[in-house]
Amino acid sequence: MTIEPRADAYGKEADGSALADYVELLALTDQSITQADLADLIADNDWKVRSRELFQAIPPAGNGNEEEPAEDSIDRDLQDHPSAEAARRVFDILSERAILLGDDYPFHMNGARLEVRPSLESGHDRYLCLLATTVAHSYNVPTSTSPRELFEGIVAQSLAARLVLTVNMGEIGRHEADFARALDIAADRLELQAAPDAAPRRTHANEAGVDTLSHLQWGDLRPGHWVLIGQATCGKSETWPRKIMEPTPDSWGPWMGSLVPPIPYLAVPHHVEAHHLFHLTSTHRRLVLDRLRLCPHLTDLDAEQRTLLDEVLAQDVARP
Repeated sequence: MTIEPRADAYGKEADGSALADYVELLALTDQSITQADLADLIADNDWKVRSRELFQAIPPAGNGNEEEPAEDSIDRDLQDHPSAEAARRVFDILSERAILLGDDYPFHMNGARLEVRPSLESGHDRYLCLLATTVAHSYNVPTSTSPRELFEGIVAQSLAARLVLTVNMGEIGRHEADFARALDIAADRLELQAAPDAAPRRTHANEAGVDTLSHLQWGDLRPGHWVLIGQATCGKSETWPRKIMEPTPDSWGPWMGSLVPPIPYLAVPHHVEAHHLFHLTSTHRRLVLDRLRLCPHLTDLDAEQRTLLDEVLAQDVARP
């Protein structure tokens, strides 16, 4: 299949992130474009990519006296067009990724173009796998593994690397339909004691609104535990406000025998843009784990993750 650029691929609150991913896909296929090229693409398609406040940690480029490279000069007719501002915002999103990920980011700016680093290392595959997971789900790329199920494992892997015991509840639910039994399995792996009847519960394990369950344990079962409950989704940005509220601390605390309310979070393979990240966390008072937070804590890719990455990279990417 051919992956065509779509500003709405990830939903209206992630339009800039979707185009930033498209710029990265082009770089991966040796078709790098400039900010001016992207502005032309946005104008030609009449995409309404809304401009928002940019990432505050991005420093000004150079000393402010440099001229833009000649090859990236935006057509005079487009300089005041909304597409020019939209393209600038997309490239600022790419800059945010480079700043926050540092050496883990597999791309760099070569003049006016985003290009793949001259030598990719195994650590760069972690970012590329999250990029591929996002693209595979959003563009319905034919893959041998479900991107959503794969992402649940990625989230569990990242949390486990952060020194907390973690189980993939989605995977347990696919093998054990009974919710009480699934809780017992999860609690045993987390060194906790399950109490399935301590709060009202669903019958089936896949109906409880939690995909990953973690325990920062202190070596005993005395009262009081730090438990994290997460919902992992590859869905569009419009679904995130609902998904972030699906984990229910009031139920999961008693189920895991914890008197301390669990900490809920939402995990997505996308790069959540600054304006939406602020909105989600301030409105819902819950943590969001996105691509930039998960990537640094992943280990080397397993066979399924490698296969999905290869399958996405094998697709054609339409050049504007």
